[in-house]
Amino acid sequence: MADDAQETELYSFDPTGVGICFRRPGFFVPRYENSTRIILTNRRICSCPTSRALFFKDKLRFEVPYDAMVATEHFSFSLRKVLWIQYRDGEKTKEISIMCSIFNNQHISRSCDLCSRTPENILRDFQFSARARTWQKKSL
Repeated sequence: MADDAQETELYSFDPTGVGICFRRPGFFVPRYENSTRIILTNRRICSCPTSRALFFKDKLRFEVPYDAMVATEHFSFSLRKVLWIQYRDGEKTKEISIMCSIFNNQHISRSCDLCSRTPENILRDFQFSARARTWQKKSL
């Protein structure tokens, strides 16, 4: 039960080649490029603006609990991989799109995999895979 109270970082990736927008991506939709580090924990997906985001630090902050997600979609757009998330924030429904360039699109696949699991299973599966990697290293 103590594990449920702790938030554990499961996966994160640097802002290089990463863009976010607060709608579905489109050609005339404003995007914020190379200024936000994405963090996935056992409870939520969130952003941490870097020093490159001088004027937009508050605007680039978002926090989406897994249990507030309504829909997620993984698709390609303009040579980028996109993770689109629709979520509830109080009475409103909001959207966030996280985009990665072709050089680091593996982050979107991994993030989509973590977002599609139930919050209870995320930490358990992560701990199991960490134990398996540790066991493999010891056996080699």
